[in-house]
Amino acid sequence: MDHKILIIDDTELMRAMMTAVVEDLGEVVTAATGKEGLMAALEEKPTLILLDVILPDIDGFKVCEALKKDYRTKGVPVILVTGLEKDGEAETKGLTIGAADYVTKPIKPDVLKARVMTQLELVEQREALEAANQELTHLAMTDALTGCFNRRYFMNAADMEISRMKRHAYPVVVAIVDIDKFKSVNDNYGHDVGDAVIAAVAQCCDQTIRYEDTMGRMGGEEFAILLPVADADGAYGVLERLREAVTELTFDEPELATSISIGLSELREDDVSIDDGLKRADQALYAAKKGGRNKVVIG
Repeated sequence: MDHKILIIDDTELMRAMMTAVVEDLGEVVTAATGKEGLMAALEEKPTLILLDVILPDIDGFKVCEALKKDYRTKGVPVILVTGLEKDGEAETKGLTIGAADYVTKPIKPDVLKARVMTQLELVEQREALEAANQELTHLAMTDALTGCFNRRYFMNAADMEISRMKRHAYPVVVAIVDIDKFKSVNDNYGHDVGDAVIAAVAQCCDQTIRYEDTMGRMGGEEFAILLPVADADGAYGVLERLREAVTELTFDEPELATSISIGLSELREDDVSIDDGLKRADQALYAAKKGGRNKVVIG
């Protein structure tokens, strides 16, 4: 990653010397006062800050405290630099208010560079860990084939929506979407084509349902959609548009056409969990299948 190092020191010579030490580690920006340093920290978004304790306007301890109290800069490591005698008290104060490290003047270039490199490596490790955690969270929430939410996440989100519905008394609809005659697709064209059909239907769903709706793949060729702030009649219109959109999908195999059947149910005040609504939606889906498929049925 590209680093940016902010040096806050009132002495031009010290700014130049520290710049020479760390300039090969990243872009360097400088400030001569505490106020300028605080503004630069917000505007430049540095990876690390070298902060002189003795400044003409605001002392470095107060600057460090301000940086650590601001959500925009609290995660930026600060190395305090001072000509004060390292008597332990100043060092303890600096570390207590949130400084990552503390070095004294006269500066030893090798020591300063080593300490800066250590902090930059810690930043890189932290960002790599955060990225890995985000990826793990994403994998835990989503279905690998379609990119939509998986069954577990959908069920949890739906149960939370039921709780909100009961608190605020707004309607919520749950629907089950099933691809018609999907077994024949796998039998006639193979599982790779079957996967392509599932992915295409999922994408069509995502593009057709409303922003506030939630979709999850329940397994195989079956999806569930949660439609908050929609009664059965309103949800029917959304889902009918979805049904029509799926019939217009085209595939590389010229004879391959697909459709979906949908069963929907408005959730009730006495529903304990999303399972209650899903059971009624599943019964409506069965009615749609029995009625000839490619239909939306309210249960």
